[in-house]
Amino acid sequence: MGGGIGGASVADGAPDPRDPRALGVALDRVAPTDITLDPFEVAFRILNTGLAPIEVPVSPHLSDLQPQEESQPFSYLSLALVVRLTGTGPRVAIGTGWVELYGSAEHEGTIVALAPGQWIRVKANVKLHTWPSQAIEGQLRGNFWFHKNVFTPQNGGGFTEAVNVYPNRTTLPAAAVHFSPTRSVQQQSKPPQR
Repeated sequence: MGGGIGGASVADGAPDPRDPRALGVALDRVAPTDITLDPFEVAFRILNTGLAPIEVPVSPHLSDLQPQEESQPFSYLSLALVVRLTGTGPRVAIGTGWVELYGSAEHEGTIVALAPGQWIRVKANVKLHTWPSQAIEGQLRGNFWFHKNVFTPQNGGGFTEAVNVYPNRTTLPAAAVHFSPTRSVQQQSKPPQR
């Protein structure tokens, strides 16, 4: 038997409308548009909508940023690319899914600097973590969570301190979808994993 300890803290604040940094996350493609509890493909466009350059992480694997010496603390950026599902009909409904990207100045190629007006595309399979209990006609809109993090290893675990990064948000158009709270037949018929 093994045990471990872990913890996290998030320092909160608010965006400053005078900050020249701003980001928008567009959903260029959602496939299929009849979504379920199964993962679906999203083509995100991360766009610098501000007046100043902004650095964004682009590595899909946090493990790529960990130092060789496991007892050494390390710092990194994390950017969650978020999809928010809302109902467009008479039913009030909400759902959320996301994927995360990571980067560190100490690891070349894991951070990209976007000049104003520049963008990058990220394709990912996204799964809803929260969802409506009934089928709905809805829309998916892109959003983000952005953090500066410091991971400090401890005996049997570790502690992550996260500080929110607050570039201003630009709301971009949503994608129309139909949502059903079901799973594919393949996933339903799989025997439980042991």
